[in-house]
Amino acid sequence: MRGPASCDAVSCVRAPCAAKGERVKRFKKVLLVSVPLLVIAAVAVFVSGVLPYKVYVLHTGSMTPTVPSESAVIVHEHQYHVGQVVTFTEDGQTVTHRLISINAAGLITTKGDANATADPWHPPKSDIIGGVVATMPKVGYWLVYLKSPLGAGSVLLAMLAIWQIWAVGSSAQPAVAPTPRRRRARHRRRMRISLF
Repeated sequence: MRGPASCDAVSCVRAPCAAKGERVKRFKKVLLVSVPLLVIAAVAVFVSGVLPYKVYVLHTGSMTPTVPSESAVIVHEHQYHVGQVVTFTEDGQTVTHRLISINAAGLITTKGDANATADPWHPPKSDIIGGVVATMPKVGYWLVYLKSPLGAGSVLLAMLAIWQIWAVGSSAQPAVAPTPRRRRARHRRRMRISLF
């Protein structure tokens, strides 16, 4: 008679597999919840203005190849120098171009890297938001997409669909493999048949 601690070969093999399956399910749930929360938290921190950084999207190719169109740039507010790519406001529009010079009157001259000539405007240096410290190619497209209600809704629906697929996949029962005893019994029968 077996004690409570003993187990047959099949249950001893299945127990670690079941525990591993539970760990994988738990990991998937944690991942599916934590990644969107981290993204939302990062966006909230940037939007709140707690950090001295802002994110802007380039819609034109005037800074190509340095900063391609549809890129996102991270701007360090109030930190810039001549020769650096800066983000500034001009006639209510946000522009990201290279800072060429600042004259004695405090007016700036800028130029897009893809443009042949300097920009025709000369805003005051107080209109400079800050210098670009990092660029993220093609990320700007996704930021613009996620800002729209349709884009945010589609991402939310995609996350819900993935959640449901994982839930259905994890609830499906795996096929039971034949036990080692059955295999041995079949093998013995074949041996007996071949002996006669």
